[in-house]
Amino acid sequence: MEKLFRKTLLYKTGVEYGDYTINHVQGCAHGCKYPCYAMLMAKRFGKIKTYKEWCEPKLVVNAIEILQKEIPKLKDKIKSVQLCFTTDPFMYGFPEVTDLSIKIIQLLNSSGIKCTALTKGILPEQLKNLSIENEYGITLISLDEDFRSKMEPNAAPYKERIAALRKLHEAGCKTWVSIEPYPTPNII
Repeated sequence: MEKLFRKTLLYKTGVEYGDYTINHVQGCAHGCKYPCYAMLMAKRFGKIKTYKEWCEPKLVVNAIEILQKEIPKLKDKIKSVQLCFTTDPFMYGFPEVTDLSIKIIQLLNSSGIKCTALTKGILPEQLKNLSIENEYGITLISLDEDFRSKMEPNAAPYKERIAALRKLHEAGCKTWVSIEPYPTPNII
């Protein structure tokens, strides 16, 4: 996996479900075939040129160091941090992304900051040991695995996503499901 360095990571969002966000990966290996807002924005602002380039994610290797500087300055302003608006914090098949996401959540939680995470990957069971205020969700566009393999070819299979979500829910975590894009192409 390629690596990159950034100067900042915590961004004010202006949306109702997460006042701050962090994107510690550029790109997404899921390879969704429907128009991906994050990919279109990365293309628009010159971060990538092609779909192929988008599907080759790059990890922000100095994420923890940046957060150690940003959190003390912003922690009194932050209600919650969304992982992530433009990538997947638990990208399927990329354990280095999952490991960094867990470290980021631990660091934010240690400063009393709630985190919300949404994934098309597998929510790791160790999330149940983090702040009870955190919220964890999965995205579904269908329950048809053939459809998933066509539209989200490198995302986690639905049964695995749902099973991981159920484990966290049964452990007492706040969990949710996002159904998007909606209406999904299989309805049209």
